[in-house]
Amino acid sequence: MVTAQQTFKVSFYPATVTIEASRGSSDTHLVVDRSSGVVTTATSNPAFSASPQRTLSAHGVMGLINLQRGPYVVLITGREAVGAIGSSTVYRVSATRVVRVADDRTPAGFDAADEATYVRLLESALQAQAYYFSYDMDLTCSLQRQNADPAQSNDEFFFNKYLAEPIVNAVGTQSVFVLRVIHGFFACKPVEVRGTKFNYVLVTRRGRYRQGTRYFSRGADAEGHVSNYAETEQIVDFANGDQMAYVQVRGSIPIAWAQVPNMHYVPELRIDVGASKERFQTHMMHMIDEYNEVVAVNLINKVKYEKPMGDAFATLSAQMKSPNYHYVHFDFHKECSRMRWDRITLLLDELRSLNNRFEFYENKANQSVRKQLGVVRTNCMDCLDRTNVVQSELARMALEWQLRDSHLFEQTESVSAFPLLRQMLNNVWADNADFVSCAYSGTGALKTDFTRTGKRTYLGALRDGRNSIERYVRGNFFDGERQDGIDLLLGTYRVQPGRPFARILSTEARALVGTMYVCLFMLAYAFFYPRNHSWFGATNIVFVGAWCMVLYLVFYTVRMKHTAELVNWPRLVAYPMRPQVVRTNASIKLPVDRWLEPAHAQNVRPTGKKLA
Repeated sequence: MVTAQQTFKVSFYPATVTIEASRGSSDTHLVVDRSSGVVTTATSNPAFSASPQRTLSAHGVMGLINLQRGPYVVLITGREAVGAIGSSTVYRVSATRVVRVADDRTPAGFDAADEATYVRLLESALQAQAYYFSYDMDLTCSLQRQNADPAQSNDEFFFNKYLAEPIVNAVGTQSVFVLRVIHGFFACKPVEVRGTKFNYVLVTRRGRYRQGTRYFSRGADAEGHVSNYAETEQIVDFANGDQMAYVQVRGSIPIAWAQVPNMHYVPELRIDVGASKERFQTHMMHMIDEYNEVVAVNLINKVKYEKPMGDAFATLSAQMKSPNYHYVHFDFHKECSRMRWDRITLLLDELRSLNNRFEFYENKANQSVRKQLGVVRTNCMDCLDRTNVVQSELARMALEWQLRDSHLFEQTESVSAFPLLRQMLNNVWADNADFVSCAYSGTGALKTDFTRTGKRTYLGALRDGRNSIERYVRGNFFDGERQDGIDLLLGTYRVQPGRPFARILSTEARALVGTMYVCLFMLAYAFFYPRNHSWFGATNIVFVGAWCMVLYLVFYTVRMKHTAELVNWPRLVAYPMRPQVVRTNASIKLPVDRWLEPAHAQNVRPTGKKLA
């Protein structure tokens, strides 16, 4: 393996593009055909007899993608060293570049505006500051998995797998040209306890199979893949090479369900119980195959809006016959209401015996001397805020166990006795919460004041209110486009002929949008140029109040009649629960065919249809 920093030279010739590695590839280089995008290898190339048209330098090649015009190469042009695991440096991707490989020929059906939109969506998805890689370590694998089979990567967390496929097909998986990039979070902090130094490492790997945004990616698909699935590994990395690791996972409730954006603060909840059993069992059996034993910790409310989800989860859990599956339902909001966050210990006490049986992974002198025999799978509705709090507490328990086992802690000591260690642990887990939340919801996590300080504060509650409002705005008016970028990056959508970005609005919808812009303009005008030069003068208050009333009426009309047109829906992969736009006169009533019944109905009708 390559143990030093790596660079790649990308050279453009009339018919091909070549990619050379600075070390580790002998004389082999990649050759990309500019018309077909086919990747081959060569040790010499006639193109080298002429000077290249241009050359680029990169720190890595994430892969290639075909858009309307042909192949593009995705290059890592900026990197930042953020720490290490053992002797392997880990880098965060700080800059990328999408470069057209295709020649200048214009294919049939080419549309320049659509091509520019594809490139913009891809660049937007790549801008997230949450991609990590290492030149000489496979970050897709936990330490336990990597030491068991160093040649086998974890396909679930190989986030650029779709982009890398043309390169893998040409050179195999163990080539220097194949750079496995994860999406999630990485932190490495130096720690000293009683004279012993070690690195505290936290790495979160987000799954790629059913990834997306908060409201447009929920539940499980027919293959058992769940939304917002992520594996988080806590590593204690000693200077002498000894390592200890503890793994947890999170993932959406593994049934067929959705929350359909409708411009209401709480979207409509839909559940398909009939389609859920097979998905649930497929997912949980995969978890058992991967981690041996699983305890599913469900943190959602047992009453009101979330109750149907908890009932379905409990019913399907009861039908699981495996002795390696356990289910715990802890109503987080009820138990920890009125700022009583210390009551999380009730859940930790309930999990303690199982967690102790699962143990943790330990490597000494390059030998695996202990294995983790099970995993805690935590979820709430979003698998973000409540999940983050519980996972951070489980990680603290595991760290105390590991440090006692290493004789750095006395048997009765805890992290709270070491203020610097406690502060570091809290901040790293709060940062992890924010990174994962930004990837899924577009905002930082809620409840991070507890994660950072160990207690809930009113200032933190106000900050959560701001983030909740931002999540509402993003979920209804921006996340469709963000979902398109993710689908393009992961290969969920593959570019094909057509005009996917064409948007046709009804006359009424266009008029409402125009009126909304007029209202916002007039309100801005009243702010910068108040009537009679006074913001609080009677004339200005009446003027602002009138336009606010008009804006409210417009928004109310949009929310009640035009969400099917004006919510920002994904355009590349059809969202199966999007309401149909039906235009009829008022005297005609048409039946509405729903994919799923509302969750609050007495009987949920299984339709036999499956989530895409």
